[in-house]
Amino acid sequence: MSGHRLRTVVANTSALVSLAVPGADATVDTDIPDPFQYHLTSNEVYVPPEVVAELRDITQYQDIHGAAANNVLAARGHYTVEDPYERDDTPDSRPTFGLGDGETDGIVLANALAVDGFLTDEFGGTNFPLIHAVLQGPRIVPTPRLIVDYARNGHMSHKAARTLVTVISPHRSWENSPYVAQLLQRLDV
Repeated sequence: MSGHRLRTVVANTSALVSLAVPGADATVDTDIPDPFQYHLTSNEVYVPPEVVAELRDITQYQDIHGAAANNVLAARGHYTVEDPYERDDTPDSRPTFGLGDGETDGIVLANALAVDGFLTDEFGGTNFPLIHAVLQGPRIVPTPRLIVDYARNGHMSHKAARTLVTVISPHRSWENSPYVAQLLQRLDV
């Protein structure tokens, strides 16, 4: 993403929840930038209806994920919900990619809208190459990469980005990821 300005993006459920975790975590210093707020105000963000349904399901949990999902739903006026299957340039029904429904619908929408990026937490395992294979133009943008690139592009300090990734990591199972460790090393240069 460095060097290419992200202006339009389709986001999946996990990415939105991850970005909203710092705002839902009472231990986070209020001086740290809110990555969810920054994302919504610096990009034109789209989500399919299935992502909204998944967020509503997550709000049933009485934990940080439920609080983060509530924050995403409360910001509904700052992103566009669009059904990818109501468009003339998409299939009439959900294709079988081997991914979750929200992720699949997000990819179909990202391809149809020809956005700059598809924001996801999928950066490990077999889903990353699968998503990369079915995206037809938009770049795959893993959530921790987005945060690190905000710092590398001067939108927040390297220290703030490191803090955000460190705060989000235990809640989203990023703490043992070699990918995330590599990204954090980029903040040291």
